Amino acid sequence: MFRTAIGTALAALAAALALSGSAGAVNGLSRIRGTVEMRTDDTLVVRRYDGGTVTAYMNPKTRLLIASPSRVRDIKPESYISVISEPQGEGRAVREIALYSPSERGFEAGSQPWDTGPGATLTGGWIADRTGTDPVHVRLRHGDETPSFTLPRGTPTTQIGPGERALLVPGANVVIFARTDGQGLLNADTIAVGRLGVRPAL
Repeated sequence: MFRTAIGTALAALAAALALSGSAGAVNGLSRIRGTVEMRTDDTLVVRRYDGGTVTAYMNPKTRLLIASPSRVRDIKPESYISVISEPQGEGRAVREIALYSPSERGFEAGSQPWDTGPGATLTGGWIADRTGTDPVHVRLRHGDETPSFTLPRGTPTTQIGPGERALLVPGANVVIFARTDGQGLLNADTIAVGRLGVRPAL
């Protein structure tokens, strides 16, 4: 039993070390994207989309979010959204959109580098202006910044709301915001889990 415990700890440590060299990290947070392989109590094993498995540990403060199917047309003048965009020509192309429920407004507000593609950024803010139908043109507000984006109708969009651990079933798509502790183990701060096969737009 003692050897088994050591082996498990070493495996988790190795996975965390491998992750630290390849996953994006901002403010000490790494983002892990993949599908749930197994959950036992506070331990979550995830198979990453780019290969390999990672073990993350949950605690009473771990925040659970659910990502449900949504559409660009669901974005209203009072909405709070985040936009993942990448450089394209002289501007930026929108790749994914997250639309937040009232309780989650303010999540990742502002603009920051993101790890979904070369030069990608995530910009979160409130809708300051919305025009058009296809595409929809929006201007976001966060602090003194008011960035504008063009949102084509078919852009992948998910609705983000409060979730629960029962959603972490095998095969579910997840994005985990995690920190590596002094022992090299990944501790989950926030987990977004997709419903009905959805991949969270984060």
